[in-house]
Amino acid sequence: MRSADQVVLGPVITERSYSLYQLGRYTFRVARNASKPEIAAALEQHYAGQNITVVAVNTIHVRGKTRRLGRRGITGTTSDWKKAIVTLGPGQKLEGLFGSV
Repeated sequence: MRSADQVVLGPVITERSYSLYQLGRYTFRVARNASKPEIAAALEQHYAGQNITVVAVNTIHVRGKTRRLGRRGITGTTSDWKKAIVTLGPGQKLEGLFGSV
């Protein structure tokens, strides 16, 4: 079994994720081959001190974008990645994720 740091790579901080955060849903960048139960278990293990329960996990495969590299306009692509939107139990919050926002 993989550790929580290998499954959950970090939070995704965007305007949309902030609006979901206010509804009790959190967005994370996760390993591309991570399953939904594995993501839920990793988050509960990582935030064990806050005693959270994960109610639902929704995942999305995000395609890499085409980007220009250098002065000559050589095109390359960013790597594909996986995003997980996690719903916590009613009244639960992850402290310190969005800082003092």
